Amino acid sequence: MDIFFIVIKTVLVYLTVLGLGSIGLAPMTEGGDFPPSETAEPGDTEKFIQIDAADTGIDTFNPGSINGGYHYGPSMILNRDGSIDLWSAANGPGDIVDVVTYSRLVDGGAKRTKEVVALKPTSETEDAKWTCDPGVVKFGGYYYIGYTSTTDERGTDNSVYVARSKNPCGPFTEKWTGSGWGISPVVPLIKYTGNPDAFGAGEPSFVVMGDTLFIYYSYDEANSTTRVATADATDENWPATLEYHGECLPAKNSGDSADVKYSDEFGRFVAVFTEKRFSDESYVAVWESFDGINFRRSGFVKTNTAKKLHNCGISGRADGHIGKGDPVYLSYAYGSDWGNWPTRLHKVSLSLADAPKLDDTAVQNIEMPVNRRAPKAVPEVTMIKAEKQVYRIEKSERLTVMAMDSDGFVFPVLFGATFDGYDENVIRISGGRIYAVGTGETRVFVHRNGLEGEFYVYAER
Repeated sequence: MDIFFIVIKTVLVYLTVLGLGSIGLAPMTEGGDFPPSETAEPGDTEKFIQIDAADTGIDTFNPGSINGGYHYGPSMILNRDGSIDLWSAANGPGDIVDVVTYSRLVDGGAKRTKEVVALKPTSETEDAKWTCDPGVVKFGGYYYIGYTSTTDERGTDNSVYVARSKNPCGPFTEKWTGSGWGISPVVPLIKYTGNPDAFGAGEPSFVVMGDTLFIYYSYDEANSTTRVATADATDENWPATLEYHGECLPAKNSGDSADVKYSDEFGRFVAVFTEKRFSDESYVAVWESFDGINFRRSGFVKTNTAKKLHNCGISGRADGHIGKGDPVYLSYAYGSDWGNWPTRLHKVSLSLADAPKLDDTAVQNIEMPVNRRAPKAVPEVTMIKAEKQVYRIEKSERLTVMAMDSDGFVFPVLFGATFDGYDENVIRISGGRIYAVGTGETRVFVHRNGLEGEFYVYAER
């Protein structure tokens, strides 16, 4: 079993969920896939999809008022056992603004596993600054995660990128290189070429329809619209098969990214995004489409939802479908303090109405009673070591650095470890692997944050 399945517990990503139960380990197995969705016939075009939140929901993340922090842009996959795989943009370490974290929700979000870092930037590449706004889909045996990134310090001139992993918790280290999947170079899935002072392209969402992958993304040069592209889902190198179809959702009313799913029961694509975001009048807009390209407005969600909400997502199966009878969840970030945002989860219902809801002037959302307790103190890291005390290699082997904290919790380290003291005529260490360059043995010292460990390598080339 890959060691990266073990939950990562670092200062930057180990934020306890307040007021909720917490499971001790990240899930070691998947929650079970549904059968592939069949291509459905379009639904009744005379009816309009409606989404309703029955109650005020629960917080699945709450940063507290002392340390702050955030989760936003949730992407959710419903598993057959009822659990929900959840990816969110979260605080990154050092100069990295955002990483994407993964956890699993159970019992309708009442409990969640501790987080792991699923995706992070690759230094000295086109996605070097951050990885945020995740959109996740699974097909062909891989989880694909689309995300926003840039090399511009201002956060402008963004493009859409994509990475893949066999496991929902990652690590998503295989990224699109322009001709295949690898570590480098990292090449955009959708390259923005407009005004570099504008936001650019980003915030992707995916739906698989038969052999076709629908890709939705924000495009903001003057106004924030949503565009759509399609690709051949049967081709492993599907990013090379993109066909662009232009704008599918118009400029939003102070809105943000659209998350799109397909309702098998009602035979239509459903898009949700927030409008009037960060304000007391904010709400979730609902649009629909029968072909995935031409959308119309159908309603909104504002009863029982929070004020000052933004960056929402709606749950679906791994291929982006909402099956008949599936529980459906709506999630978003909210709060008035910039960068200090809880995340809310609602179980919602889908139905059809004879007419769309178009009057969004009535203020119905509420001020959530937010629990602002300080997060639990993060245990101190007390030991650093390699996963193995002795490595025996002929060509190369993955090198995993482990740490242990004062609670006795052992977890892999993804950032900041350095190595020295080894014989460079015997091995070299690069990109998380040990390579044999000769025959012999050598001791290796590993360092991180003032801690030191050692291990041995026997190499035979």
